[in-house]
Amino acid sequence: MSGRVSIALVDDHTIVRHGLKSLIEVLGNFKVIAQYDNGKDFILNFANVPEPDMVIMDLNMPEMNGKETTRWIHKYKPHLKVLILTLDEDEKTVIELFRMGVRGFLRKSCTGEELRKAINDIKTSGYYHSEISQNAMLSSIVPEDARQSPSLSSLSEKELLFVVLVCDQKEFTYDQIASQMKVSIRTIDGYRESVILKLDIRSKTGLVLFAIKHGIVQL
Repeated sequence: MSGRVSIALVDDHTIVRHGLKSLIEVLGNFKVIAQYDNGKDFILNFANVPEPDMVIMDLNMPEMNGKETTRWIHKYKPHLKVLILTLDEDEKTVIELFRMGVRGFLRKSCTGEELRKAINDIKTSGYYHSEISQNAMLSSIVPEDARQSPSLSSLSEKELLFVVLVCDQKEFTYDQIASQMKVSIRTIDGYRESVILKLDIRSKTGLVLFAIKHGIVQL
């Protein structure tokens, strides 16, 4: 996407949509070009307006909810970027929707700045990584019994996510990990030093072996 970001809103509450439209259009170079009551309304009328760059969609709606609508988008319009607004933080649902191509999640209680950042992050890097998605990522990768082990329980959630990303088979650099976690490289250095101190492991190889032993990563 370049220039102005065109957005379609899908939410069954008319007043919420109108409020979102007004907010979005003062946050940046964004334009709401269409509004829909639910997923069914979106699908039936999708061809009647120019295709948007992004869909901002409620998860819980009558007629056709956000998950069902995302499944349709994934099948027929996989290039279309979807940002989910939700009160539901069920990690299984979050992971499932990410696998169907959703680019980010925001709580409905988010601030305007968080919404602006989410739209811009999806525009520039393709994804918005929020606390919701980070917690879901940890839940899907790190077994609950492993997180209860004495060694891992000494780590904060952020430190544990840092370990997960360091040990990822994609071999992220620290700069990439900082970008994924939406923190500065200095903060990443702090996580690294804290993990070294708490686990007494000073090499990446040692950290990977530790992660395999505790079920954080699989061979």
